[in-house]
Amino acid sequence: MNNWIYFVLIAQGIWSITSVIDKVVISKGYIKNPAVYIVLNGITNILLIFLLPFVGFEPLKFADFLIALFAGVAFSISVTLYYKAVQYDEISRVVMMYQITPIFILILSFFLIGERLTKNYFIGFLFLLGAGLIISYKKVGNLFRFSKALNYMLISAFFSALALVSGKHIFNVTGFWSAFLWLRLTAISSVGVLIVPSIRNQFIETFKNMKNKIKSLLTLKVIIDFSAFIFSGYAILNGPVSLVSALSTSVAPVFVFIVALITSIYLPKLIKEEIGRKAILTKVFALALIAIGIFFVNR
Repeated sequence: MNNWIYFVLIAQGIWSITSVIDKVVISKGYIKNPAVYIVLNGITNILLIFLLPFVGFEPLKFADFLIALFAGVAFSISVTLYYKAVQYDEISRVVMMYQITPIFILILSFFLIGERLTKNYFIGFLFLLGAGLIISYKKVGNLFRFSKALNYMLISAFFSALALVSGKHIFNVTGFWSAFLWLRLTAISSVGVLIVPSIRNQFIETFKNMKNKIKSLLTLKVIIDFSAFIFSGYAILNGPVSLVSALSTSVAPVFVFIVALITSIYLPKLIKEEIGRKAILTKVFALALIAIGIFFVNR
Protein backbone atom coordinates (compact mmCIF):
# COMPACT_ATOMS: atom_id res chain seq x y z
CA MET A 1 0.00 0.00 0.00
CA ASN A 2 1.32 3.48 -0.88
CA ASN A 3 2.60 5.53 2.07
CA TRP A 4 0.18 8.37 1.42
CA ILE A 5 -2.73 5.99 2.10
CA TYR A 6 -1.42 5.38 5.63
CA PHE A 7 -1.10 9.13 6.16
CA VAL A 8 -4.72 9.61 5.10
CA LEU A 9 -5.93 6.89 7.49
CA ILE A 10 -4.01 8.36 10.43
CA ALA A 11 -5.19 11.92 9.72
CA GLN A 12 -8.82 10.89 9.40
CA GLY A 13 -8.60 8.76 12.53
CA ILE A 14 -7.41 11.80 14.47
CA TRP A 15 -10.03 14.07 12.90
CA SER A 16 -12.80 11.67 13.87
CA ILE A 17 -12.04 12.58 17.49
CA THR A 18 -11.99 16.33 16.79
CA SER A 19 -15.26 16.02 14.84
CA VAL A 20 -16.98 14.61 17.93
CA ILE A 21 -15.46 17.42 20.01
CA ASP A 22 -16.84 19.92 17.48
CA LYS A 23 -20.30 18.38 17.81
CA VAL A 24 -20.20 18.54 21.62
CA VAL A 25 -19.00 22.15 21.71
CA ILE A 26 -21.52 23.35 19.11
CA SER A 27 -24.58 21.26 20.00
CA LYS A 28 -24.26 22.11 23.69
CA GLY A 29 -24.13 25.80 22.85
CA TYR A 30 -20.66 26.47 24.27
CA ILE A 31 -19.93 28.21 20.97
CA LYS A 32 -23.11 29.28 19.19
CA ASN A 33 -21.72 31.16 16.22
CA PRO A 34 -19.52 29.16 13.77
CA ALA A 35 -17.69 32.39 12.90
CA VAL A 36 -16.49 32.58 16.53
CA TYR A 37 -15.22 28.99 16.33
CA ILE A 38 -13.28 29.63 13.13
CA VAL A 39 -11.53 32.61 14.76
CA LEU A 40 -10.16 30.20 17.37
CA ASN A 41 -8.73 28.06 14.56
CA GLY A 42 -7.14 31.09 12.95
CA ILE A 43 -5.51 32.32 16.16
CA THR A 44 -4.12 28.83 16.81
CA ASN A 45 -2.21 28.93 13.52
CA ILE A 46 -0.22 31.90 14.82
CA LEU A 47 1.54 29.49 17.18
CA LEU A 48 3.14 27.81 14.16
CA ILE A 49 5.52 30.78 13.97
CA PHE A 50 7.50 29.05 16.73
CA LEU A 51 8.33 26.25 14.26
CA LEU A 52 10.12 28.60 11.87
CA PRO A 53 13.62 28.29 13.47
CA PHE A 54 13.44 24.48 13.33
CA VAL A 55 12.18 23.69 9.82
CA GLY A 56 12.94 24.79 6.29
CA PHE A 57 10.87 27.81 5.29
CA GLU A 58 11.23 29.24 1.81
CA PRO A 59 9.75 32.40 0.31
CA LEU A 60 7.14 31.98 -2.39
CA LYS A 61 6.75 33.80 -5.65
CA PHE A 62 4.05 36.44 -5.39
CA ALA A 63 1.65 34.46 -7.57
CA ASP A 64 2.19 31.33 -5.45
CA PHE A 65 1.71 33.37 -2.28
CA LEU A 66 -1.66 34.55 -3.59
CA ILE A 67 -2.61 30.92 -4.28
CA ALA A 68 -1.58 29.97 -0.73
CA LEU A 69 -3.61 32.88 0.64
CA PHE A 70 -6.59 31.81 -1.46
CA ALA A 71 -6.22 28.26 -0.10
CA GLY A 72 -6.26 29.60 3.46
CA VAL A 73 -9.36 31.71 2.88
CA ALA A 74 -11.17 28.88 1.07
CA PHE A 75 -10.32 26.48 3.89
CA SER A 76 -11.65 28.90 6.51
CA ILE A 77 -14.93 29.34 4.61
CA SER A 78 -15.26 25.59 4.22
CA VAL A 79 -14.75 24.89 7.93
CA THR A 80 -17.14 27.69 8.98
CA LEU A 81 -19.90 26.18 6.84
CA TYR A 82 -19.07 22.73 8.22
CA TYR A 83 -19.53 24.06 11.76
CA LYS A 84 -22.88 25.50 10.66
CA ALA A 85 -23.95 22.13 9.26
CA VAL A 86 -23.03 20.43 12.54
CA GLN A 87 -25.74 22.51 14.21
CA TYR A 88 -28.43 20.79 12.13
CA ASP A 89 -27.53 17.10 11.97
CA GLU A 90 -25.61 14.20 13.51
CA ILE A 91 -21.86 14.45 13.15
CA SER A 92 -21.63 11.11 11.34
CA ARG A 93 -24.15 12.30 8.72
CA VAL A 94 -22.43 15.66 8.29
CA VAL A 95 -19.03 14.06 7.72
CA MET A 96 -20.53 11.62 5.20
CA MET A 97 -21.83 14.59 3.20
CA TYR A 98 -18.21 15.42 2.40
CA GLN A 99 -18.49 12.62 -0.20
CA ILE A 100 -19.41 15.44 -2.57
CA THR A 101 -15.94 17.01 -2.31
CA PRO A 102 -14.12 14.56 -4.65
CA ILE A 103 -16.52 15.46 -7.45
CA PHE A 104 -15.40 19.09 -7.27
CA ILE A 105 -11.75 18.07 -6.92
CA LEU A 106 -12.00 15.76 -9.92
CA ILE A 107 -13.04 18.70 -12.09
CA LEU A 108 -10.75 21.32 -10.55
CA SER A 109 -7.63 19.12 -10.49
CA PHE A 110 -8.17 18.20 -14.15
CA PHE A 111 -8.39 21.78 -15.35
CA LEU A 112 -6.09 23.56 -12.86
CA ILE A 113 -3.19 21.15 -12.17
CA GLY A 114 -3.57 18.64 -14.99
CA GLU A 115 -4.30 15.43 -13.05
CA ARG A 116 -5.53 12.64 -15.33
CA LEU A 117 -7.64 9.79 -13.95
CA THR A 118 -8.78 6.40 -15.19
CA LYS A 119 -12.33 5.27 -15.94
CA ASN A 120 -12.34 3.18 -12.76
CA TYR A 121 -11.99 6.38 -10.79
CA PHE A 122 -15.13 7.78 -12.43
CA ILE A 123 -17.03 4.62 -11.51
CA GLY A 124 -15.78 4.97 -7.95
CA PHE A 125 -17.03 8.55 -7.91
CA LEU A 126 -20.56 7.40 -8.73
CA PHE A 127 -20.61 5.13 -5.69
CA LEU A 128 -19.14 7.83 -3.45
CA LEU A 129 -21.65 10.39 -4.65
CA GLY A 130 -24.49 7.91 -4.13
CA ALA A 131 -23.35 7.32 -0.55
CA GLY A 132 -23.29 11.06 0.12
CA LEU A 133 -26.82 11.53 -1.21
CA ILE A 134 -28.24 8.55 0.70
CA ILE A 135 -26.80 9.63 4.02
CA SER A 136 -28.04 13.20 3.56
CA TYR A 137 -31.62 12.04 3.09
CA LYS A 138 -33.77 12.47 6.18
CA LYS A 139 -37.39 11.52 6.87
CA VAL A 140 -39.66 14.38 7.97
CA GLY A 141 -43.12 13.07 8.83
CA ASN A 142 -44.24 10.97 5.87
CA LEU A 143 -41.86 12.71 3.49
CA PHE A 144 -38.19 12.28 2.68
CA ARG A 145 -36.25 15.51 2.43
CA PHE A 146 -32.63 16.45 2.17
CA SER A 147 -31.18 17.45 5.51
CA LYS A 148 -30.78 21.22 5.96
CA ALA A 149 -27.15 20.51 6.68
CA LEU A 150 -26.69 19.43 3.05
CA ASN A 151 -27.13 23.01 1.83
CA TYR A 152 -24.18 24.13 3.92
CA MET A 153 -22.11 21.07 3.13
CA LEU A 154 -22.48 21.50 -0.63
CA ILE A 155 -20.86 24.92 -0.43
CA SER A 156 -18.39 23.73 2.21
CA ALA A 157 -17.32 20.85 -0.02
CA PHE A 158 -16.75 23.21 -2.95
CA PHE A 159 -14.49 25.51 -0.92
CA SER A 160 -12.75 22.49 0.57
CA ALA A 161 -11.98 21.31 -2.97
CA LEU A 162 -10.60 24.74 -3.88
CA ALA A 163 -8.40 24.70 -0.78
CA LEU A 164 -7.07 21.19 -1.45
CA VAL A 165 -6.27 21.77 -5.12
CA SER A 166 -4.60 25.10 -4.31
CA GLY A 167 -2.71 23.41 -1.48
CA LYS A 168 -1.48 20.68 -3.80
CA HIS A 169 0.01 23.38 -6.04
CA ILE A 170 1.91 24.87 -3.09
CA PHE A 171 3.28 21.44 -2.14
CA ASN A 172 4.45 21.08 -5.75
CA VAL A 173 6.42 24.34 -5.81
CA THR A 174 8.22 24.23 -2.43
CA GLY A 175 9.39 21.83 0.31
CA PHE A 176 6.98 20.02 2.63
CA TRP A 177 7.46 22.09 5.79
CA SER A 178 7.56 25.31 3.83
CA ALA A 179 4.28 24.47 2.09
CA PHE A 180 2.73 23.24 5.33
CA LEU A 181 3.59 26.44 7.18
CA TRP A 182 2.47 28.72 4.35
CA LEU A 183 -0.90 26.97 4.12
CA ARG A 184 -1.46 27.00 7.87
CA LEU A 185 -0.29 30.59 8.33
CA THR A 186 -2.52 31.88 5.53
CA ALA A 187 -5.43 30.26 7.37
CA ILE A 188 -4.92 33.05 9.94
CA SER A 189 -7.03 35.07 7.49
CA SER A 190 -10.09 33.67 9.30
CA VAL A 191 -9.29 36.09 12.14
CA GLY A 192 -10.39 38.82 9.73
CA VAL A 193 -14.04 38.23 10.66
CA LEU A 194 -13.27 40.03 13.92
CA ILE A 195 -13.61 43.31 12.04
CA VAL A 196 -17.35 42.72 12.30
CA PRO A 197 -18.29 44.25 15.69
CA SER A 198 -21.00 41.69 16.52
CA ILE A 199 -18.64 38.74 15.91
CA ARG A 200 -15.84 40.43 17.86
CA ASN A 201 -18.12 41.01 20.85
CA GLN A 202 -19.43 37.44 20.66
CA PHE A 203 -15.89 36.08 20.56
CA ILE A 204 -14.86 38.02 23.66
CA GLU A 205 -18.01 37.11 25.59
CA THR A 206 -17.90 33.44 24.57
CA PHE A 207 -14.41 32.79 25.89
CA LYS A 208 -14.82 35.10 28.86
CA ASN A 209 -17.78 33.05 30.14
CA MET A 210 -16.61 29.61 29.00
CA LYS A 211 -16.00 26.95 31.64
CA ASN A 212 -12.41 25.83 32.19
CA LYS A 213 -13.20 22.22 31.28
CA ILE A 214 -14.47 23.34 27.86
CA LYS A 215 -11.36 25.45 27.35
CA SER A 216 -9.29 22.36 28.17
CA LEU A 217 -11.33 20.32 25.67
CA LEU A 218 -10.68 22.94 22.97
CA THR A 219 -6.98 22.94 23.83
CA LEU A 220 -6.91 19.17 23.28
CA LYS A 221 -8.69 19.65 19.96
CA VAL A 222 -6.15 22.23 18.82
CA ILE A 223 -3.19 19.97 19.66
CA ILE A 224 -4.49 16.87 17.91
CA ASP A 225 -5.77 18.97 15.00
CA PHE A 226 -2.22 20.15 14.42
CA SER A 227 -0.87 16.60 14.19
CA ALA A 228 -3.65 15.60 11.77
CA PHE A 229 -2.76 18.48 9.44
CA ILE A 230 0.84 17.21 9.31
CA PHE A 231 -0.22 13.69 8.27
CA SER A 232 -2.74 15.11 5.79
CA GLY A 233 -0.02 17.33 4.33
CA TYR A 234 2.26 14.34 3.74
CA ALA A 235 -0.61 12.56 1.99
CA ILE A 236 -1.28 15.53 -0.31
CA LEU A 237 2.44 15.84 -1.08
CA ASN A 238 2.89 12.17 -2.02
CA GLY A 239 -0.43 11.25 -3.63
CA PRO A 240 -2.75 12.62 -6.34
CA VAL A 241 -4.95 15.20 -4.60
CA SER A 242 -8.12 13.75 -6.13
CA LEU A 243 -7.29 10.26 -4.81
CA VAL A 244 -6.32 11.66 -1.41
CA SER A 245 -9.65 13.46 -1.25
CA ALA A 246 -11.65 10.43 -2.36
CA LEU A 247 -10.02 8.19 0.23
CA SER A 248 -10.27 10.83 2.96
CA THR A 249 -13.97 11.44 2.46
CA SER A 250 -14.57 7.70 2.24
CA VAL A 251 -12.87 6.59 5.44
CA ALA A 252 -13.77 9.64 7.56
CA PRO A 253 -17.41 8.57 8.05
CA VAL A 254 -16.30 5.12 9.21
CA PHE A 255 -14.07 6.53 11.95
CA VAL A 256 -16.54 9.25 12.96
CA PHE A 257 -19.46 6.83 13.05
CA ILE A 258 -17.53 4.48 15.36
CA VAL A 259 -16.30 7.24 17.69
CA ALA A 260 -19.71 8.98 17.78
CA LEU A 261 -21.54 5.70 18.37
CA ILE A 262 -19.26 4.71 21.24
CA THR A 263 -19.55 8.19 22.75
CA SER A 264 -23.34 8.13 22.33
CA ILE A 265 -23.60 4.79 24.15
CA TYR A 266 -21.21 5.43 27.03
CA LEU A 267 -21.52 9.22 27.33
CA PRO A 268 -25.09 9.94 26.11
CA LYS A 269 -25.14 13.35 27.80
CA LEU A 270 -22.33 14.56 25.54
CA ILE A 271 -23.61 13.46 22.15
CA LYS A 272 -26.61 11.62 20.76
CA GLU A 273 -26.46 9.53 17.60
CA GLU A 274 -29.39 7.68 16.08
CA ILE A 275 -28.84 4.02 16.93
CA GLY A 276 -32.19 2.68 15.74
CA ARG A 277 -32.32 -0.16 13.22
CA LYS A 278 -33.18 2.05 10.23
CA ALA A 279 -30.51 4.61 11.08
CA ILE A 280 -27.84 1.93 11.44
CA LEU A 281 -28.88 0.15 8.22
CA THR A 282 -28.85 3.44 6.27
CA LYS A 283 -25.35 4.25 7.44
CA VAL A 284 -24.09 0.72 6.86
CA PHE A 285 -25.52 0.77 3.32
CA ALA A 286 -23.85 4.11 2.66
CA LEU A 287 -20.56 2.77 4.00
CA ALA A 288 -20.90 -0.27 1.71
CA LEU A 289 -21.22 2.07 -1.28
CA ILE A 290 -18.16 3.94 -0.03
CA ALA A 291 -16.20 0.68 0.19
CA ILE A 292 -17.15 -0.19 -3.42
CA GLY A 293 -16.12 3.32 -4.45
CA ILE A 294 -12.72 2.87 -2.77
CA PHE A 295 -12.30 -0.45 -4.59
CA PHE A 296 -12.71 1.18 -8.00
CA VAL A 297 -10.67 4.26 -7.07
CA ASN A 298 -7.71 2.12 -6.01
CA ARG A 299 -7.77 -0.38 -8.90
